[in-house]
Amino acid sequence: MTEPGNTAAHHAAPRSTLVRLRWLVPATFLAVTAWLLWRELGHQFDLPEIQRTLLDVPTLPALAIAVLALSAVAFTGLVDGLIGRWLRLGLDWRDYLRLSFVANALANILNLSGAMGAGIRLMGLTAHKVHLPRAAALIGMQALSLPLGLSLLVALTLATRSLPLGVGTTERTIAYLVLAAAALYLPLYFFLTARRRLMRWLPHDLGLPPLRLKLELMVVSLADWLLAATVLWACLYISGAHVKAGLLLGSFAGASVLGLVSQVPGGLGVFDGLILIALKGEDYDPPVIVSGLLLFRLAYYLLPLLAGLYVGSEMFTQNSKALARLRTRLGSHPLFGLLGLPAVLLADLGTRLVAMLTFLAGVLLLASAAMPSVIEHVNVVREHLPILFVESASWFSVLTGVLLLGLARGIDGRLRVAYRLTIVLLLISAGLAVTKGLHFGEAAFLLAVALLLRVRKRVFVRRAMTLGAMTSLGWYAGLAICVLVFFAIGAAQVLGDDSFDLFYFGFGEHTSRVGRGLAAAALGVVVYFIWQFFAVRRPELSLPNRGDLEHARAIYDAHGGGEFAHLTFMRDKHLFWTTDHRCVVAYGSVRNRLVALGSPCGPEDLIDQAILEFRRHADAQDRVPIFYEVLEPDLSHYHDAGFDLFKLGELAIVKLDEFSLAGKRWEDLRQAVNRSAKEQLAFEIVDAPHDSALVAEIREVSDAWLADKGAVEKGFSLGRFDGDYLDWSPLALVRRAGRLIAFANIVPPYGPNGTASVDLMRHVNDAPRSTMDFLFAKVMLWSQTQGHKQFSLGMAPLSRVGDNPYARINERLASLAFRYGNNLYNYQGVRRYKDKFKPEWTGSYLAYPRGIWVPGLLIDIAALVAGGYARFLVRYLAADRES
Repeated sequence: MTEPGNTAAHHAAPRSTLVRLRWLVPATFLAVTAWLLWRELGHQFDLPEIQRTLLDVPTLPALAIAVLALSAVAFTGLVDGLIGRWLRLGLDWRDYLRLSFVANALANILNLSGAMGAGIRLMGLTAHKVHLPRAAALIGMQALSLPLGLSLLVALTLATRSLPLGVGTTERTIAYLVLAAAALYLPLYFFLTARRRLMRWLPHDLGLPPLRLKLELMVVSLADWLLAATVLWACLYISGAHVKAGLLLGSFAGASVLGLVSQVPGGLGVFDGLILIALKGEDYDPPVIVSGLLLFRLAYYLLPLLAGLYVGSEMFTQNSKALARLRTRLGSHPLFGLLGLPAVLLADLGTRLVAMLTFLAGVLLLASAAMPSVIEHVNVVREHLPILFVESASWFSVLTGVLLLGLARGIDGRLRVAYRLTIVLLLISAGLAVTKGLHFGEAAFLLAVALLLRVRKRVFVRRAMTLGAMTSLGWYAGLAICVLVFFAIGAAQVLGDDSFDLFYFGFGEHTSRVGRGLAAAALGVVVYFIWQFFAVRRPELSLPNRGDLEHARAIYDAHGGGEFAHLTFMRDKHLFWTTDHRCVVAYGSVRNRLVALGSPCGPEDLIDQAILEFRRHADAQDRVPIFYEVLEPDLSHYHDAGFDLFKLGELAIVKLDEFSLAGKRWEDLRQAVNRSAKEQLAFEIVDAPHDSALVAEIREVSDAWLADKGAVEKGFSLGRFDGDYLDWSPLALVRRAGRLIAFANIVPPYGPNGTASVDLMRHVNDAPRSTMDFLFAKVMLWSQTQGHKQFSLGMAPLSRVGDNPYARINERLASLAFRYGNNLYNYQGVRRYKDKFKPEWTGSYLAYPRGIWVPGLLIDIAALVAGGYARFLVRYLAADRES
């Protein structure tokens, strides 16, 4: 029998191997392709010639190719439609074409082992109320059917010897083996799809796919691949490479198979390199081939991506409640688990890609500035515009390029001010691109990115963002690399020109223009970081005034305040009001977390809306919303809002109608009360407000208790000594022979079903051992006489957390602290002490957005309770020295 730990290790090893292979296979293919390119082509790349070829492409044929490419990507939707018709999904053909177009447009560039297209289809189909098993069946059949045409194409080219591959070398032999395996996919597909045991994931009421359907899918798939090859042939043709149809189909089939096997998204680099090697071997000019491949990437990949983002922009707009339900449904499905791509990534993918396109726009502007302008375009500009105008356009295009590189981070962070500035810069840059050298393609791309941003306007709701996050560091690294490469290119050109003059202005003088561009790039970096420092800072959070607290108390009295409402009056928490001011959330702030204490307070039917509004409030500042110590009856609210849960412990509640000092159940408390007369203990309740003399007495007891415990005042979820705070409720006092020896402030029950409790409980060192039991018993008896229904004894941290083998790993680890960490905190002692009151236990939870590291959250909350990280670290270091 295998040990549990060995079983986990057994499953982890293959998973770790797969993760390594996902990186190793693409890297190996790219390395081999790069080596083959270097060996076959050496230094034959001519960048100016490639630039000239691209600029000489005629406009009308280029537009025709763009339409053809969009049609080719849309044509793939026929595969979805045929399968959907067989599955009887009831969707219109337009729905299939639209969904397929968006999925294919994004999957072509961000394939992620097929997860991207499948994930988008799954979201789209479930949005159309397609049952999950049938949606999964369509995705599975589509993934199996799409390679049919390529397999047939490879078989035909192998049979006709159209592949541009010789024999005798190792790499060619490997290529033939891979292609032969690809050709065998076609008969294998027909064999496997006729076996019910292998197709058991299909709906049982439909049986196996019929032969006619499989033949239709094969024909449509072949037409789909032929359309893609036609787009490539057209791109090469208008670039000047008139490739024969047989040679092109053979090269395309071989490069497509190897590109797919490489697992590189879109086969980028592998497909292009193999096409270039194959056509170079047939004596086609490399610069012309490269130009054609660039046009193919633009027409068949980038243009559909932009169109797909536009068409599917609504699909990627995040709706918290709908998305939470969808993730819950998909999370348990084996297909979605196989994809390994969470729905939240798909939901935000549109914005992330637009951010990448914004960054690419900046790269394009810098690359354009680094390359010399085509002399024919320079001559046209010279005839119509003054030299100073042209030079200024070149200089400002570098400046705007650097700014766009930086603003891409703000677009990724959905920052509203970054959106507004980016739109303006893209429009200006498009005008500059035409002015500096008639770069109409560059201008069209910049305008397309601006249009996509405008379409997604409503997602840019944040007023601030986290600058120190790892995401920001990645964008900053990209900005630094691009600027440094531009500086390296510019410096090389300047140093290599003996006649360089920074202040020479001339239409054909490129080196001087690049030299001035270096200054523009440096200025752009400085301007961006100055703007970022002032523009993306979070607004200061204000503490509530007396009027705010009175308003909050009115809500607590009317609708209840939960277990922690009274702690609002410590004034160390901020208050968030819903739009109609009928619900309130008390919260603290630490790092980029907004930590709400307990659930929102207000009418029950508005609690869900209050949670969502608080989440949007945090999201607008790029902060993480956390709800700390939410109780079991409220958990459905957080589940519906997409939160994960971590159990913190259990809350002890005593039903006061069952409380009595009579009987064996309350023997310990009865003995404490009976001993009070012998120990000369007297109990009293003092209503607020409290006079200064009493506050001074209480302070002496509090200071003595803190000194005896070696403790300091805390806050947030724990009460602290503060005269203003104590004035919000009655005080329970215990005197011995007239001397005050213990006290507690009474937390009143708020609302019709509120819970009474005590918060700040302190006593002097020489108080009798039964003093606090006596105080508790008397306060509970007093609460009973006041008509209160229940009394809270507070939390038992980590009680019943992770105490079964099926609990979450974080909670199972926390259970170790409860069992073995009593030298740090008396977890089990607290549970045992409260158990003698025979309470009912209610679970208390931490609600947090998915993907957050729970131990880090708990450390943040500990720092918040301690009064900030400075006090938390000082206290931790002091405790470490003592130990």
